Amino acid sequence: MVQIIFNIAFLLVLTFVIILNIGHTTTINLFFREFQNISVVIVVFLSFILGVLYAFCYIVFWKIRKKFGGAKPREKEGKRDPQDGAVPEQEIPPPPL
Repeated sequence: MVQIIFNIAFLLVLTFVIILNIGHTTTINLFFREFQNISVVIVVFLSFILGVLYAFCYIVFWKIRKKFGGAKPREKEGKRDPQDGAVPEQEIPPPPL
């Protein structure tokens, strides 16, 4: 019941904001093109939708990478086996005084 009341209140506030901004327009530069007299409500709505899609793709790719192992952590330089062709670490002498 509380969720229904909250949703109705949210929709009323959203409707109020849309009605107040219906007459406001703006110009958008997108991919080297200029779109004039675009409603601010449409710009906000499209920005929100694109943000949700971007976050969704980010989370999906993160979960896929996590599921299939992703990138393995690199081995530390000092832990390599000299038989693998790695050069063993050498101590650098201190500079002369």
